[in-house]
Amino acid sequence: MRIEFLTQDDPLYVLPFFEQFIRSYSAEFEIERIGFCRVMGKRSRKQLLRELMWLYGFWGLVRLCLRLAVFRCLSVLPRKRGGSRYYSLRQLCRAYGITCETVTNPNQAEYVSALKQRAPDVLVSVACPYILKEPVLQVAALGSVNIHHAPLPRYKGMMPTFWQMYHSEKSVGLTVHYMAAKVDEGDALLSDQLEIQPRESLDHLIQRSKRHGANCMATVLRQLQARTAQPSKLELDKGTYFTFPTREEALAFRQRGLRAI
Repeated sequence: MRIEFLTQDDPLYVLPFFEQFIRSYSAEFEIERIGFCRVMGKRSRKQLLRELMWLYGFWGLVRLCLRLAVFRCLSVLPRKRGGSRYYSLRQLCRAYGITCETVTNPNQAEYVSALKQRAPDVLVSVACPYILKEPVLQVAALGSVNIHHAPLPRYKGMMPTFWQMYHSEKSVGLTVHYMAAKVDEGDALLSDQLEIQPRESLDHLIQRSKRHGANCMATVLRQLQARTAQPSKLELDKGTYFTFPTREEALAFRQRGLRAI
């Protein structure tokens, strides 16, 4: 089964998904290519920096930026297949011989046309920062699916791991679902949970849940390949949509004894 991924160029929180998936399942599934967009899509860098400052605090943001700088330096080094650590999606793809490309906007006609020519069996979104429209969603023969790290429709929208911790959940949910025209409203293919560890930071939990999500995605892809998937409708009338936390909400998060990093 041929798979195409759409994601964003995030070595900190998206890369763990692909490290786990490619290490464990690249021999089982044919990965046609991985297209990655700019982190957070069209969001301005000034706005993103301000929001990250709210979320992580000054010293937390410094730590995050230093980690990112180290990753960028190490990502230019050659790495072999089966390495213990990778530092960018490009580095990982080079090691495993997987085609990767930068995608400006996956809804543009140029990308849609190329996608139709490649004709993947499944299109998979992993934190793709764009709302995919019908011309993209209709290309893959077995459907277009997304992984959302929260139970749907209760935690639709952005930053689902943050909001589950904010609302004192004991575990974080995970939903693999078909993509629809409206965000996070397609039929569910798999739902799972991952217990939050005592004193676990948001930073650590996101990375851990991304690796767990890779295994869940493999389960769904096997079901799609075998034509045994059993999608279920979401109870959309019970849905709640969240955006990036405000400064006040980020402060309340830390005041509750929760750690972003």
